Amino acid sequence: MANTQKLDSQVVSEPCTVFLIEDDYDDRLLAKSELMESEHIKEVLCFSDGEELTEYMKKNGYMDKSIMLMSPMLILVDLEMPKKNGLEILDELKKDTFLQDIPMVVVSGTDSEEKLQKAHDLGADGVFSKPLKVDMLDKYYTSAWQWPPKQMWMQ
Repeated sequence: MANTQKLDSQVVSEPCTVFLIEDDYDDRLLAKSELMESEHIKEVLCFSDGEELTEYMKKNGYMDKSIMLMSPMLILVDLEMPKKNGLEILDELKKDTFLQDIPMVVVSGTDSEEKLQKAHDLGADGVFSKPLKVDMLDKYYTSAWQWPPKQMWMQ
């Protein structure tokens, strides 16, 4: 189970692993560097497209439920990518009853209300604009999400 500590009425969990799916090499490097500045992040695993993420998840037991997700996780996904785009990844993972509760945040440079609404409709837990800044993540981490969910580790 995730290591947690109780501070007043707030529960704080251990630093999380971030899956960053971004096709642009420079954006990926910048985002990873920015994310590693956060005390809430223990590691960032980068993928250049949705197919690469899916292959990694299949190979490492996420898709067949053989892995137990007991440490905090966050998936950051770019909307505009080749092969499998951010909307397709959202749709696939949010339909999976085992993976659907992992927080997924869209990171995008688009100002298309239609695409952002579609991401919301598919279950995106938030939207960050590019370029990604560590303060965005820190604010989101402390106020908007927890994985694993409280019911998994609180009595």
